[in-house]
Amino acid sequence: MLASVLQSQGDETGISGMAGFKVKWVGKKVLIVDDDEVTRIFLEYALNAHGYPTVVASDFDTAREAMDADSFALVLMDLVFVDSTYTGFDIAEYIRSVSPDTPVVIMTSYPSTDSAVQALRSNASDYLQKPVHIEELLNCVEKVLTAEVETKPFDSRLAARLGLTEREQDVLQLLYKGCSYTEIGKALSFTTSTAKTYGKRIYKKLDVQSRGEAVYEAVQLNLIRH
Repeated sequence: MLASVLQSQGDETGISGMAGFKVKWVGKKVLIVDDDEVTRIFLEYALNAHGYPTVVASDFDTAREAMDADSFALVLMDLVFVDSTYTGFDIAEYIRSVSPDTPVVIMTSYPSTDSAVQALRSNASDYLQKPVHIEELLNCVEKVLTAEVETKPFDSRLAARLGLTEREQDVLQLLYKGCSYTEIGKALSFTTSTAKTYGKRIYKKLDVQSRGEAVYEAVQLNLIRH
């Protein structure tokens, strides 16, 4: 349904089909590059649990292989690689060379003014201190993935054409704010199960498979009220 609606809208706006809408997120993943297995598992679990597909790499070679094999919406990069001659900045530089538009977030257990400044100079999109907390991680990922999206008025016409009901729009708004389905149910006075049902309907109408994709797609299509 989304494809046909956007195709119709594209005829009016000069956008062909879905091009220009699914430009950065759908079908792409978050690449996690860290030499610590516990950290990799934690980040992978946290992101997967919130709808972000991931690929993990433990060193420069596996990061290079991942970049050669796939495209990514975001890279989470450790700064210090023990017993290695390179740092996360070196890997980030490589990533910039092969995929200039892919944002990189630097993570480090040894924060300092110098490393933060170097992160900025290396064009890192953000900087996280380890151990990374889930809330900080998710806020950072959402911020980076939507950073370049220009804030525009809510597109009520497109919402109607997609068949998004007012209640579904309310649920989508709360998903964007990071609410769980239990929190959404309480806020809108229905059960968690009902909230999940609304979520599934939203996924279908937006032609996505996860919460993360739904939120990003909604931002891209101006379906979020700011």
